[in-house]
Amino acid sequence: MNKTIERNENGTVIMNLRNLKIICDRKGLYQTPENNETIYLHYLGFDKIQNLEPYKNLVALWLNNNAIGKIENLDELTQLVNLYLNHNLIQKIENLSFLTNLCTLNLSHNSIKKIENLQALTKLQNLNISNNHLAGYESLENLQECLSITNLDLSNNFISYEKPILELFGKTNLGCLYLKANSFVRECSDYRKIMIVTIKTLKYLDDKPVTVGERRISEAWQTGGKAAEQQERIAQIEQRKEINYQNYLQTLERQQRGEMRNNLLTQKDNLQREISLLQILLADGDDVQNQLEQKEKELQNIETELEKYKIDQLTPYQCVLTTRDEFGNIIILNKSEDEVIQIKQKYFNDDIQPLSETDLPDFESGNQSNTLTEDLEDLNNSNLEQQNINNYIYEDKKVKILREVKDKKEGWTLENEQLLQNLLIFHQFDYQIVSKELKKKMEEQNSKLKYLDPEDLKLIWTYIELTKQKNHKPQNLDGID
Repeated sequence: MNKTIERNENGTVIMNLRNLKIICDRKGLYQTPENNETIYLHYLGFDKIQNLEPYKNLVALWLNNNAIGKIENLDELTQLVNLYLNHNLIQKIENLSFLTNLCTLNLSHNSIKKIENLQALTKLQNLNISNNHLAGYESLENLQECLSITNLDLSNNFISYEKPILELFGKTNLGCLYLKANSFVRECSDYRKIMIVTIKTLKYLDDKPVTVGERRISEAWQTGGKAAEQQERIAQIEQRKEINYQNYLQTLERQQRGEMRNNLLTQKDNLQREISLLQILLADGDDVQNQLEQKEKELQNIETELEKYKIDQLTPYQCVLTTRDEFGNIIILNKSEDEVIQIKQKYFNDDIQPLSETDLPDFESGNQSNTLTEDLEDLNNSNLEQQNINNYIYEDKKVKILREVKDKKEGWTLENEQLLQNLLIFHQFDYQIVSKELKKKMEEQNSKLKYLDPEDLKLIWTYIELTKQKNHKPQNLDGID
């Protein structure tokens, strides 16, 4: 097929079916006219609209930047929604009554002298007729019959100020109006205020939105002149101040609630440490049951108080079973590699490795104990006695303590541990006093031992007690009745 565009004797491209198919082929459109919903015929030099009947399913038609002098031969394009005829030689709006679905019509940069013949276009919302030859009331009077138009561009015409034109605008439903580059803007005193109070539906005028505050100021000006306008401006300033003050109070309240929540979390953390230590002492046979119950009651009260400062999570975290290896790296259980990658990207910053099942680490030797899966199976065993469950929970608490104290215990010798034990017994486990005494003795010995604060000493002492319990071997009871 010869794909050369046909032209008439004047060298103008002819809008015939053959040329249209060639153009569609060049632009990657369908060769079958009915299959096209959009067709681009701009910048081709057409001087006449014709032979578009086969393209009856068009929704958007670009005919801009040609040499078209008349709107014609569009009756079959009843599905058309967007029509672009800007930058042509059109002098009159006509032959559009069959385009009942038309929503957007661009006729800018033509030679049109009057808005007319648009009454049948009941769905028309956007009309751009800027840069034409509109002038005077007669050129605009038919706008009152086009109440569906909400966006109108009349900029760069020859429209001068007339009171009937102002009244005409008041009868429209315009939400957006461009009237700049017309003498109307210069000749109309207080142009912006007048347009705002005249067009009740106006939301955008020229290059600036019409805010609620500006409309209130304009309406006050219309009612009481400059004095009323000034009062309204002052009232809006006071209103903004009040809003800003309320926002400040809300921010301050959120900050105070955050501080209170952080304080409660700190208290909760300290109580949990003390409870862990008391549980260990209780397991060793010390009479600390009353103290333990008191601390647990305090912890319960703090958790109740924390409910008042609860932070709502917009996106709940996915529940995944995890543990850590002997180096502290997170390991996700029972997930594939792809699932681990997704979970890592969404919830973690650590390096995560997939593992189908793993053991809880032994922090003393680096060896692994029974697998976590086996532990869970034991817990779910219906024949398991309650004492075994309590032992499991107790062992889990020990593991958590061991994790936390692992690094802080580094560098401690048996002499240091014995000194800590003696000081604790002498000062009746007052960690504040013991911390001061121990720091003083370490300075005298030029020791570089770190983590000597009260909270750290609690953890270290807990670690020492757990180690003793772990290394304790039962005596030979043979021969005892």
